[in-house]
Order: sequence, then structure tokens, then C-alpha cells
Amino acid sequence: MLVTALTEMLGIEHPVCSAGMARVAQADLAAAVSEAGGLGCLGGVSFMPDALRSEIAKIKSRTDKPFAVNLLLPDSLTTQDEERWGPVRELWGGLDPADRTKLAGVEALLTPGAVAGQVDVVLEAKPAVVVLTFGTPEWFLRECRERGIRVAALVGSVGKAREASEAGVDLIVAQGTEAGGHTGYASTMTLVPAVIDEVEPPVIAAGGVADGRGLAAALALGAAGVWMGTRFIASPEAFGHAAFKQRVLAGGFKDTTITHSYSGKRMRAFANEWTAQWEQGDKGPADFPAQYAVAGTTVETGYQDGDLRKGMMPVGQTLQLVHEITPAGDIVRATVHEAEAILTRLAPRKLSRSS
Repeated sequence: MLVTALTEMLGIEHPVCSAGMARVAQADLAAAVSEAGGLGCLGGVSFMPDALRSEIAKIKSRTDKPFAVNLLLPDSLTTQDEERWGPVRELWGGLDPADRTKLAGVEALLTPGAVAGQVDVVLEAKPAVVVLTFGTPEWFLRECRERGIRVAALVGSVGKAREASEAGVDLIVAQGTEAGGHTGYASTMTLVPAVIDEVEPPVIAAGGVADGRGLAAALALGAAGVWMGTRFIASPEAFGHAAFKQRVLAGGFKDTTITHSYSGKRMRAFANEWTAQWEQGDKGPADFPAQYAVAGTTVETGYQDGDLRKGMMPVGQTLQLVHEITPAGDIVRATVHEAEAILTRLAPRKLSRSS
């Protein structure tokens, strides 16, 4: 058994976390990973408050083990400033009603007050961990402490890791640029040890990890566990069209790109006609999250319809290592088993001195 600061803090069996991938990481995936002994994470950003409450209830009905919820709490989403929300509402309101229905997965990011509603739901539900992206507001950390909820910060730089540590988070997820979705500039191999050198909380390694070799390497770097996304896309529990999952299985390093064309922020996703056309254009993206409305239904056609030409399909470079659809629980167990075998093989032995 691999015992780390992560497993001891949360009372979980394995130091393996599934990423809180928006849309992909719904109740089925989060519950399966937690039930297998890891830490499943729900992509809470994808749900309006009432739907989020129902999704968390589904997880609790399927496992009594710890799980996490991922939220986005930058000032741009929590503010009630009309000057900030006016342009976003205008873009959202200009969409065809059918398109707005299709875009249910990003509605909360384009609706004033929805993120505040998500916060109320999560604080009431008291998951073991809330994973924050794009900011660690002091007021939220205080509310979580009062309820015994651990807080993790997902960061892509040493500076952001230091800020999160000083804010008082319990865990830091250091994500290298190999990762899918919103990501930074430094590689996991360099970012993780650099962050560990600078912060007090245990660090979880993210980006470039898809199996036990990655887990063993992360532990060797000093991490307390791993945060895996792309590998879990290729599971029956993950939400997403079969064509999307098959694209992950068939893809390689050159099939991903960094693009601002879907959300307005730096995102690693499959390269396709939409990302290429955007790069060739002379108009920059709108601010986050308004770009979601600009991108329109391309944000959902990958997940829902398997549209490989224009649909948004965040994916990490570990797709090169993913070759089959595997139940999420089996992924957790296989990852740990392989890591244990590697670490046992590499355990220190007495050195023989040649004469």
C-alpha cells in the first residue's frame, strides 16, 4: 500500500485523484474513482446550482468514501458588477434558444449569481475536498474551514502555488503544461519539484501522468499523489461521445494544441478546424468566460455529438499512452499496482564493491 500525506490527510486508500474535468467528470466517474480507493473529483463548474446538488447526491448514493468538487472562483465570476456581466449577458442572450439549451454545460459560467449558488450548494454538501481553479479567495477558505472541508488549489506556476500556500490551502495540485484543459507553461517534471521547494502543503502532481510509471515518478519527485485526467476520459464512466473517446485512443502528441478559442484562456485541446481557423483569424478571443458564448455550440458538440471538426475536446499529451477504454476503478487499481511494483524493484539494495 502506498501511504502518503494525501492518503493520510483524507483517509483514502490510494494517492490517485481523477481530475475535475468540466463536463467529463460527472457523478459516475467521481463515484467510481472514490469507491476504488482514490479521490474522485466532480467537475462542479458544469452545473447550475440545483443540478449540482443533484449530482452530488448521486455520488453520495454510490459511495460513502471521500470525494472532491472542482469549482472556479475568480473575481470575474463571483462579482456582481453589472459592468463586468453586461457584455457576457449580451452575448449569451444573443444566442439562439436551441444553442443556449445545447450550452447547458457552461451556463453557470455565463449567468450572474450562478457561481455563488454553486458555492452555497458545495458548502452545504461538505465534500471532503473542494479544488479551486483560478483563485483561492480568503472568504471561501474561511467558510470551508468552519465546515471541516479541505481546500486544494490547482496551479500552473510557482508564483500561484506560493499565493495559494500563503492563503492557507490544504493541498496544492501542480499542473504541468502537458495536461489537458486550462494549463500553464512549465512541464510537470520541472514544476512539481519547484513548487515543493516553495510551499508548505502537500503537492499533487498533474499533467503527463496516465499510469503507474507516472505515479512512481511523481512520488520520486516528492509529490503526495497524482491528479489524472486524460486517462479517465477513456473510461465508460466518463461523460462524452464515443467518437471523442476513440479520438483519445487513436491520438498522439501532435494532435493537441494550445488554444484560446473556446474559453478565452490558455487551453490544451484537440487541434481541429475550429482551432486552426481561429489562429488564422485576426481577431483575438473575448475575455473569460465570454469567449464560451462567442464559440457557441462548438463548446459542446465534441462532448455531445462527437463533432471532431469543431467541437471542444480538452485532452492532455498522455493520450499517447492511452490505448483502451477501461473502467475507472480498474484504472485506479492498475496504476497503484504498477507503481508499487516499480518502487519495489527500485528499492535500495546493498552496493557491492568491486576489488
